Amino acid sequence: MNATLNGYFFRRFVSSVFSTLVAIFALVYLIDMIEVGRRGQFADLSFSVAALLSALRVPSFVEQAFPFIILFSSIFTLLSLNRRLELVVARAAGVSVWQIVAPFVAASALIGVFAVCVYNPLAAAAIAKGAELETRITSGGHVESSSDRIPWLRQSADGVESILGARAISKGGLELAGVTAYVIGDNGTVRERIDAPQADLIEHSWVMENAVVTRIGFSPDPPKTIELPTTLKPEYVEERLANPDSIPLWQLHSKIQAARSLGYNADAFAMQYNTLLARPALFVAMTLLAATVSVKFARTGQSGRTIIGGITAGFVLYVVTFLAQALGSNAIIPPVIAAWFPAVAAGLFGVTALLYQEDG
Repeated sequence: MNATLNGYFFRRFVSSVFSTLVAIFALVYLIDMIEVGRRGQFADLSFSVAALLSALRVPSFVEQAFPFIILFSSIFTLLSLNRRLELVVARAAGVSVWQIVAPFVAASALIGVFAVCVYNPLAAAAIAKGAELETRITSGGHVESSSDRIPWLRQSADGVESILGARAISKGGLELAGVTAYVIGDNGTVRERIDAPQADLIEHSWVMENAVVTRIGFSPDPPKTIELPTTLKPEYVEERLANPDSIPLWQLHSKIQAARSLGYNADAFAMQYNTLLARPALFVAMTLLAATVSVKFARTGQSGRTIIGGITAGFVLYVVTFLAQALGSNAIIPPVIAAWFPAVAAGLFGVTALLYQEDG
């Protein structure tokens, strides 16, 4: 009987997670499509290209929402079982709260492993393809100045000092899109500004085609090819400019080792690596939190308070997770502690609350 009951709970929960995932994916896809169409630099895109660009961006956005998909799927599944009195019958038959929660925990752990080992590499590959597509798009037209290109990179080579910023990065730090460079003069002031749709790192130089040079008091020069000397390594460029979400789990460890061997700071990548390793535990913690607010029998009018309680718990955990990631990425606390603390703290809170509810 327990095997049958566990299988039933397991299937109900997995079905709820899948339906919620599809709904969130569709909603985020629609919102991102509107955003891509609204952005000025993509105004001339055809519908098919805009749809493809959004489809490549959405998996990463949805990945960030995975813990909350698990949380709300757990709450809604347990509430549904409560409303149909299935949990009441199970408890009357002598099934403990731990036996009820066990299939949910097992499913959460398996979904977490799937999210880390399968979904994350696919989402990272989609981000990389999206970056390459965005690079090709911006290479064909004018690139407008934007303040979202930070962080900027300072470089000095062959007597030329400059500051480089880019809107997109691809090919492991070898290719930049939407590039702006400020060349510093001998007196420390900006001598000229270079705007280019694309820059390729070739033999210690950034090669920019169709680059426009602007000097104070002069009209912009006609577009031409410019080589800006640099000593930056692709690993450093990627570590500073690339989104850690664009690196799959299987490559993060080697990226961290390569960056550290060159003396670069790899805390952002280390934080992402440990966050992915802790994700199955975070999913389990989310399920335990959901059980604390929804495993009890819900009388009429209690569902609203239950949902509000789950939303509050998810919001608090989100804030804690965000702060921990910020602290870990900036080396204020070790990335391992920053990544595992939210999952361990939420899990311990959930277990404690369930123990109090079950045994008093």
